[in-house]
Amino acid sequence: MSTHAPNAIPTQTTDDWEVTISDGDRRVTITWTKSPRNRLDQFLFDLFGTSRERELTLDPIGTTVWRHCDGDHTVSEIASIVAEEHDANRVEPVNETLAHFLMQLEERELIQFDDQADE
Repeated sequence: MSTHAPNAIPTQTTDDWEVTISDGDRRVTITWTKSPRNRLDQFLFDLFGTSRERELTLDPIGTTVWRHCDGDHTVSEIASIVAEEHDANRVEPVNETLAHFLMQLEERELIQFDDQADE
């Protein structure tokens, strides 16, 4: 797992996602193909006939984050947007919660970061 500075800019690495409305909430569903990380993964995928197709449906907070991982918003800006748009009881501590969620997306190779140098 890696961490990124508040001025890092997350960008989605897949265009295969859609927005739906469920119970009045906006949700994003992301579809991607999981690649084996090593030969053992490859062997296990083949042995058990595991599908490589994955789908992830985000809750409203995750949807807000995902929609702003557009290459235009920094981690700090996304944190401010999340804090402004969602109940503080669900997102606090927003910086820590956001960092953990972004790392999960990065581990799944759904986002990548452009670490901006301080000017």
